[in-house]
Amino acid sequence: MTKAKELSIYAFFIAVLFFLSGCATLDLDYEEPSVELVSFKALPANGFEQNFEVGLKLTNPNNFELPLNGISYQLSIAGETLAHGVATDIPTVGAYGETRFVVPVSTSLLRGFKVIRALLDNKGQDINYQLKAKLDIDIPFVPKLTVIQGGKVPLGQKVR
Repeated sequence: MTKAKELSIYAFFIAVLFFLSGCATLDLDYEEPSVELVSFKALPANGFEQNFEVGLKLTNPNNFELPLNGISYQLSIAGETLAHGVATDIPTVGAYGETRFVVPVSTSLLRGFKVIRALLDNKGQDINYQLKAKLDIDIPFVPKLTVIQGGKVPLGQKVR
């Protein structure tokens, strides 16, 4: 092996080491975004499947925008999985911003009956829901992120 070729191999390895040490000190200062359920609209049934439109609000607490490839989600009410869905046309969320969008969800009639039974067992009281969303963020080296958001659906009548 010639001296010039040997020198170029050493230079390549030194460059790789500098590159790797630079990646090790890279600090994204990344905070998880939040996903909130903001609306829920029933659509006409299709055979044994009920379809809905769910409004979501995605909040980005970071100083850089979050471009998304897609989202998959699951909505549970009273501990019973009601509906699930996927979407790809999610708008990019700006730095320190939020975006609202509507996604389709569907459920089988059997799942719907389980939720109705849970609602009846709850006797008109507020009922818990859980939204589990998996975000596919279009940033290199950032893994898919699962966000779980819960809350209460106000069903109880409050006397003032």
